[in-house]
Amino acid sequence: MSYPSPLTGIVRRDPAPNVVSLGCPFTIAGIVKLGARETIIKAQFTSGPGAFVISPLPFSADSETALGGLPVKYILAPNMVHHMAIKEWKELYPDAKVVGCRGLGRKKANEGLVVDIEVAEFDKILHAKELGMDDIAEEEDFKFICFSGHRNRELATYHSKSKVLVVADLILNLPAKDQYSVTKSNGIVGTIMGMLSVEATLQPYVTGLLFKDKEAMKKGINALYTLGFEKIVMCHGDIIEIDARAKFYDIFKALL
Repeated sequence: MSYPSPLTGIVRRDPAPNVVSLGCPFTIAGIVKLGARETIIKAQFTSGPGAFVISPLPFSADSETALGGLPVKYILAPNMVHHMAIKEWKELYPDAKVVGCRGLGRKKANEGLVVDIEVAEFDKILHAKELGMDDIAEEEDFKFICFSGHRNRELATYHSKSKVLVVADLILNLPAKDQYSVTKSNGIVGTIMGMLSVEATLQPYVTGLLFKDKEAMKKGINALYTLGFEKIVMCHGDIIEIDARAKFYDIFKALL
């Protein structure tokens, strides 16, 4: 599994001030059209403005434009499988620190992926400074929850200033219309994938397939719901910009 090279059909969205989303086509096994997305959050650090990059795509001119010359301070792997382009970004920005859940660095050591900050606490809200991010000027800007009960050890990021929640596989919102809006290649598979829309009846069941411990998931989901997010940016599918909390509740109401 890898990203297409070169990336094509990149779509930029700015769901909130200082939050940039770059989406593109991403297909598994040539059939399952999930789409992919990187999120860049511009924030204030003790050394000045910088960027927090989540689930990066292979570096492109669009990434460079989105950064606007800012130094990359942190690169986050939002779970145990969303890390394919992180090594490339680390080589481009060697001063950036890589963040991931406990075990990711060990799992990918043979590929040269070094995790500088490992999140070892699960299912509760963690502040930036608790994780060793001492240079974030206002620690309330970033909050994190790592889910021990998720098969991929999902690591969700909440940016309080923008009220944006960023997830990887915790929520899917398919078909990925926006990520395929340039290539126009969603087709019949995209129609089938519509059953995984956040508004579809099947969504809670499909989401639950990635739970390995439902009781542990309850703790993290309830903690996440206390945060004041107004928009949800996910790696696979369209950004939720309207009624995000209500849709989150509908997906996870069995756990809330």
